[in-house]
Amino acid sequence: MLWWFVSLIFVFNFGVRSSSPIVLSGFTGSVTMSILLNVLNTIEPGLGDEVHARRGPKPVSVTPFMRGGRVLFRGVYVAPPGEELRFRVTVVGESLGLKLLNGLEGVRGVRIGSVDASLEVLGVEVFRVDDLWRVGGDRFRIEFLSPVRFAKRSTMGRRRKVRFDFCPSIVNILFTTVNHYSSVVGVGEGLRSWPYLLRWAYNYVYMRDLRGRVVATRHAGRPELGFIGSVEFEVRSKRQSRIQQLWHLLNYAELINVGTGRSMGFGVIRITTNQAQKQHEAQEPPVEEQ
Repeated sequence: MLWWFVSLIFVFNFGVRSSSPIVLSGFTGSVTMSILLNVLNTIEPGLGDEVHARRGPKPVSVTPFMRGGRVLFRGVYVAPPGEELRFRVTVVGESLGLKLLNGLEGVRGVRIGSVDASLEVLGVEVFRVDDLWRVGGDRFRIEFLSPVRFAKRSTMGRRRKVRFDFCPSIVNILFTTVNHYSSVVGVGEGLRSWPYLLRWAYNYVYMRDLRGRVVATRHAGRPELGFIGSVEFEVRSKRQSRIQQLWHLLNYAELINVGTGRSMGFGVIRITTNQAQKQHEAQEPPVEEQ
């Protein structure tokens, strides 16, 4: 059996509380990422530093702090004593996921700025990568709960500054998702023809509605822009193999975020569809023709 088929994804939901007010400002994904890295270093010295230093797509992602279902990504918020702030951590890979899962019993608290807080595990889900081969409806809406942006490569030599695209097109969403997927999970038979998937999506996945705006947040002391809102798509194709690939990547993206800066909480998404999720019954992912 190929290793690709046994890759696991761990999704942890955490809550933090403190007996003192917690002052949060700007993009709080950097705070939750710091909590995760410190927890990993507590479990195994140097583990969090190793994850942080990894070049390219990281096998972990977080959400910013969430309060009442809303993401805290700009402005100043003061969490009163005893209030629970929640965030999600996703880990792709069995080794790192099990280390975090098994080591959490030894982690009693975390530090947020100068405030000590308790850390509680609210729930843990474990997915096999091939569990994500399930198909949704032909019309679906992607809601961006935190700002999303897509870094673009230069076509005229090296640029000194990153250029971002803020359009949540299906091609932007799929391209950044498959880039992360191929680097962290690996590409099995079901996604070997992903360049053809992008061409198919460009032609047959229509944007039907877009609601939102580009907003500013502050991250690492500097302003950052990103799109916040929702976009609705419609699949105008009956080609089941491509539809299965599309939904496999969308299901993955919903767990690990979308776009540039996903590891620290940019591009958190929620997908709703016009019909109940269909369960994909096949034993193996589809094999695409070239």
